[in-house]
Amino acid sequence: MNKAILAGIAALAIAPASAMAQWSDDFESYGDGELLFNVGGWTGWDNTMGAAGTATSAQAHSGNRSILAGPSADAIHPFAGEFTSGQWSLSAWMFMYRNDHTADTFFIVNNQYNHGGPYVWTIEMQFDVTTQTVLDDFRSETPISIAYDRWAEIRIDFDLDNDTQTTWYDGQMLSTGTMTRSNGDPLEIANIDLYSTGATCYYDDFNIIPAPGTIALLGLGGLGFAGGRRRRRA
Repeated sequence: MNKAILAGIAALAIAPASAMAQWSDDFESYGDGELLFNVGGWTGWDNTMGAAGTATSAQAHSGNRSILAGPSADAIHPFAGEFTSGQWSLSAWMFMYRNDHTADTFFIVNNQYNHGGPYVWTIEMQFDVTTQTVLDDFRSETPISIAYDRWAEIRIDFDLDNDTQTTWYDGQMLSTGTMTRSNGDPLEIANIDLYSTGATCYYDDFNIIPAPGTIALLGLGGLGFAGGRRRRRA
């Protein structure tokens, strides 16, 4: 293997995930207190202003800003057909105060979304106020205790070609299985939905990047190398 290819592989190995991200947002470009309604791709569910999140300096995983989704919010970021095939890793960091967790909150991914519908849900992580655990509303899961008063990573690994997903929270696997829930459901990452029914939640450092096993292959290609609970929706 020639030195140029070796150098390219080495660069991929040490490059931060954000450098290879197909989509990312760290909220640093927004003003403190700015309503993220049709700003930076963010809006409210069904394009409703009152559902939008707010950029804030009250908490930040990195830099000085995050998005506040709560205590009652339905902040969303739709995608226009960018993620319809391949293997992708979606990640975000979440912060929730124990004392502010007064109602359930949800981290949702839609595999179909349009303002006013139709909608299809693929991921619904429920942060349950009663059990103080994270649940998967659509699959068998191993419940994980909520990491209060500190930042914890949410990560979902999607294989859109083979209809699989694995959901992680705070470094632990919550669930794994098919991405679609019914025959004919779209194989697409179509929308991120930060839905809260009363909890104050902060999110930061969103990324959608090629899944770890595909990054090296993408780099080689670029170098010319061939080779029964409460639910938001039932």
